[in-house]
Amino acid sequence: SNHLLSLINDVLDMSRIESGKIHLEEAEVNLSDVLHDLKTIVSGQIFAKQLELYMDVMDVTDEDVYCDKTRLNQILLNLLSNAIKFTPPDGVIKFDIQQENDMVRVTIENTGDGIAPDALPFVFERFYKEDRSRGLNTRGSGLGLHICKVLITLSGGQIKAESEMGKWCRFTF
Repeated sequence: SNHLLSLINDVLDMSRIESGKIHLEEAEVNLSDVLHDLKTIVSGQIFAKQLELYMDVMDVTDEDVYCDKTRLNQILLNLLSNAIKFTPPDGVIKFDIQQENDMVRVTIENTGDGIAPDALPFVFERFYKEDRSRGLNTRGSGLGLHICKVLITLSGGQIKAESEMGKWCRFTF
C-alpha cells in the first residue's frame, strides 16, 4: 500500500508539474529541523541494511534557508531513499550540506554499483530506470529523479549526477 501511495503521489505531482499547477510555498526553514526529521524517517531502513549514514553540516553558518519545506523534504527523501535502495549492506551514505554565499549545496553520495556513464545523461528523464530488469524487482516508478529535477529547477537551482562504476554515485543540487 505504501508503494502504491508513493506511485499515486508521483503521478499526481507529474500531473501538477505538466499542467503548470505546482506552486512553491516559500518560507524560512531551519535546516537542522529538516535533517533531524529526515534522519528519523530513514533510520529504520539504515539500520535494517546495516548502512553507515554520515551527515555533515558543519560549514553552514546560517541554518535558516528560504524554500518550500514540503518540496525540500520531498527532494531530500527521494534522493536519500534512492541512496539507501542502491547501497549494498554495510555500505556508506554521505550527506553533506555546504553554504555558498546565500545558497546551500546539498550532496548525497553512496557506495555501491554506481550508474553507468552512458546512463548518466538520462537519469532525470521521466520513467527512466538504468537497469530495467533490476527495476522490475525494486520499488520505484522512474519518476522520482525527474520530479526532483523539476522542483529544483523551479526553485532556481540545478542538480547533477556523477558516478564511478563499481564504487559510488553522487547527486548534488
